[in-house]
Amino acid sequence: PDYRERVYDAEPASDDADGQAIAARLKGRRLPMVDRVEISIIEEEQPRWLAFLGGELDIVNVPSAFVAQALPNNRLAPHLADKGIQLTRTLNADGVYTYFNMEDPVVGGTEPAQVALRRAMALALDVPRLIRLLYRGQAIPAQSMFIPHCSGYDPHFKSEMGDHDPARAKALLDLYGFVDRDGDGFRERPDGSPLVIEIATQPGQFNRQFDELWQKDFAAVGIRVTYFSGQWPEQLKAAYAGKLQMWTLGGSAASPDGVDTLQSYASQQIGSGQNFARFRHPEMDRIFEEVQRMPDGPAREALFERAKLIATAYMPYKALMNRISNDLRYAHLVGYRRPLFWTDWWHMVDIDAAAGPQVAA
Repeated sequence: PDYRERVYDAEPASDDADGQAIAARLKGRRLPMVDRVEISIIEEEQPRWLAFLGGELDIVNVPSAFVAQALPNNRLAPHLADKGIQLTRTLNADGVYTYFNMEDPVVGGTEPAQVALRRAMALALDVPRLIRLLYRGQAIPAQSMFIPHCSGYDPHFKSEMGDHDPARAKALLDLYGFVDRDGDGFRERPDGSPLVIEIATQPGQFNRQFDELWQKDFAAVGIRVTYFSGQWPEQLKAAYAGKLQMWTLGGSAASPDGVDTLQSYASQQIGSGQNFARFRHPEMDRIFEEVQRMPDGPAREALFERAKLIATAYMPYKALMNRISNDLRYAHLVGYRRPLFWTDWWHMVDIDAAAGPQVAA
């Protein structure tokens, strides 16, 4: 009751019919609109899903194991629609990527052979299969590190970053001397020493499945990989210290400014910032500094475009995908929209007392 005076004042776009309807219904209401919010931490997917179907939760993000059941062909299943359940499907402002440690003697460096190795490894990865099998189709292949809904992101941009081409990967490796000299099916480095890639990972079934797919992709082009497993916080600490050769991460945008993505390529972000690849490139540093002083517009977007081309050429990161969230909610939960750049939303919703319970969970 003592919360400061604040009212619902959303201004949805003119072509956002759902947003316009919500604004018309809630505009001017004092926030928060519900008296209480209950958050249930249910780690296992099946109990979480059953709790929602049983009416114990007002809203749930569809667990991956139940996507086919809830969203056949990415449409709400009729048996759920008959219960008045509604779907909000959102392309997230996020990305999943794999980085190469540019200071590592095996995968790093800017010599032509080292660049060719990273680009070949990127081409070997079958991202569409990964999305289909592990993410149940709930993601799109990424063409760059720039994130949807942010400046610098262009849905029509196409690059080698988004290609899966084992034949081209093999040709690159052959051209630069990564060949199988001893006939064991795996390639050696140009100097004849073994080529063994060590990839950091975490324990857990999802990561094991992820690693198995990656191992098959690399083996198909003659690259031997091993895995170094550890808990996520420890791997993150090692990543900041430059001790990991390769690792896969996900990240979400905190704002719609694409300059945040450029931090991944800025040399001043090595060690304590977002440049896990420890990439150094004078032009990329100049672009990073310049766009921070520029207003949004064509000139700024042109610099973002140039940054994408440099990033694709050197391949310190392999952008993998941008994920899709599927939120199911009962009709009595009014006003829900998934925030693109933050996590708070419960102060912006109401419960229709005539249609459902008095508690939002």
